[in-house]
Amino acid sequence: MNSAFYSGLAGLSAYSGALNVVGNNLANVNTTGFKVSDISFEDLVTRTFGGVATNAAGNPMQIGLGTLTNSISGVFTQGSIQSAADPTNCAIEGNGFFVVGDTAEDRSYTRAGNFFFDDSGNLVNPSGKYVLGYTTKDANNQIQASGPLSTISFPANTVSSPVPTTFMELYANLDSRAATGSTYSASSTIYDSKGAPHTVTVTFTHDGIVGGNDQWSYSASIPDADVPGTTTAAEQGILGTGTIQFDSSGTLVSPANLNIDLDTQGLALANGADPLAFTWRLYQTEGTTVTGAPLITGYPIPSSTSATNTDGYPPGNLTSVVIDSDGILQGVFSNGQVEELAQLAIAQFNNPKGLLRLGRNLFGETNASGTPAIGAAGTGGRGAIIGSSLEASNVDMATEFTKMLVFERGYQANSKIITASDTITQTAISLVR
Repeated sequence: MNSAFYSGLAGLSAYSGALNVVGNNLANVNTTGFKVSDISFEDLVTRTFGGVATNAAGNPMQIGLGTLTNSISGVFTQGSIQSAADPTNCAIEGNGFFVVGDTAEDRSYTRAGNFFFDDSGNLVNPSGKYVLGYTTKDANNQIQASGPLSTISFPANTVSSPVPTTFMELYANLDSRAATGSTYSASSTIYDSKGAPHTVTVTFTHDGIVGGNDQWSYSASIPDADVPGTTTAAEQGILGTGTIQFDSSGTLVSPANLNIDLDTQGLALANGADPLAFTWRLYQTEGTTVTGAPLITGYPIPSSTSATNTDGYPPGNLTSVVIDSDGILQGVFSNGQVEELAQLAIAQFNNPKGLLRLGRNLFGETNASGTPAIGAAGTGGRGAIIGSSLEASNVDMATEFTKMLVFERGYQANSKIITASDTITQTAISLVR
């Protein structure tokens, strides 16, 4: 009879633990990135009935001692993706975990991507742990998702470095009807090695028909104030001079399939930047190779400039950060440039159920989980990253309430075993009275 007491007690203990699991799941129904836990049981069989191992048919005769919790393991199904206002919030759609830590070596893992920048410019989670990733760039200024992990940090004064102009394009028409000696000017902004802007003005003077072609002289210059005042006014700021010619159909024929290099003499700049050296593209060009039609025409319509185009840009301050599907943090700068700043690392485990829950939405590596395979999102079976989003808890309240009722009934049933056994024991004791 005592075994019935202990069977009931084992059941009470098991179902009490099961209710704790359900309670924890329901408590975290709104916890970002939470993964629900599931509990399972196993029976306890420790003795044979009446000391006899088998019955007359040879079948085993056994009595169990109740139930025991077999496992409590995480269920790593995908939680729903919800929009978030903070651009540094992100969610993983698919397999994997974000890598965080107090240092680059002291790591833990999480599905909660509610990250933000602290007062030192470090990307951290709400527990203050650094978000780890890749920050090394290649020769093309692209992030390399390999090598050791490091903390991701962008100081408030992060600046996009300037890039000097290497080419200028003018999409223009010069009126072939213009009187000889008349002029037309077109301007474009270029940048020097310090990122300072300079207005380049190309002044065209109509020379009339020369050698059967319509000829225009040009003079490209920058303002006098941009260069030291040591030369004559006529020479100051001049980047280059020459002529261009159009045939009878208004098509540019000279220089033929050639672009013009300006400031080949290395004109010094007053601000101390490197001398300007760039190409004035007269034809459609890919790289340094002329590939298409002229950009300047000589038709009998009013002289005009329809568009200008240059490369290069000034320095710019970091204004915002966005995260793309590869986990690359892209900095948006005030000069209009978007640069790769870092890339989030994603860890994948052979057995996520073997991870140890550390609290605060964190998991720890164990022998059961295996060693993490860390790399970039979207590679090696790792999930994609969705920026400005968060993964919700995967708790299903309907399922959890149903389990609660089942476990409650199991607890009640086992308590009845104890009360029934107590009644029988009381009856047996009363026989001797």
